[in-house]
Amino acid sequence: MRTQIFLRILLTLHITGIVIMAGTSFIDYFTFKLFWRFADHGDNRSLGLLPLMSRYGEFVRIGGVIIIATGLAMLLLVKGVWWEQSWFKIKMALVVMVVLNGVLFGNKLGTKFREVITNNSTDFIQQTAPLRTQLNRFYILQLTLFFVIVLVSVLKFSRSEE
Repeated sequence: MRTQIFLRILLTLHITGIVIMAGTSFIDYFTFKLFWRFADHGDNRSLGLLPLMSRYGEFVRIGGVIIIATGLAMLLLVKGVWWEQSWFKIKMALVVMVVLNGVLFGNKLGTKFREVITNNSTDFIQQTAPLRTQLNRFYILQLTLFFVIVLVSVLKFSRSEE
């Protein structure tokens, strides 16, 4: 009985970590779109969003730590049973994709984006056009991956159901 209660507490914390990561990614994308809405109209408020946008990564990392810690704890609690289930393998592959997309593309593109804007504030719209497109693709892919992770987790299909 205690194991079930502990498992539910860990699951609640795990979902909280996912909400933090996915929610922050959504807000980051929303802020990114707002930045361009202002910038395209020559509104200097766009530059005021940069410090805010640079802080979002901290929340994503906090959510990631929560997800990893609670995920490992739950896996230990169920004695690795999930390793045998196809939904879990798919979920793990998707989680790896989220992490790699964030580390390999998101961080680098975001840092480069802020540097170009900070260093070339008068001509940044033309210079950041390729970055703008790449970042837009990054956000859409990241949010799609989060959606599919949640979907797979909720459906939890197994080989016997296929």
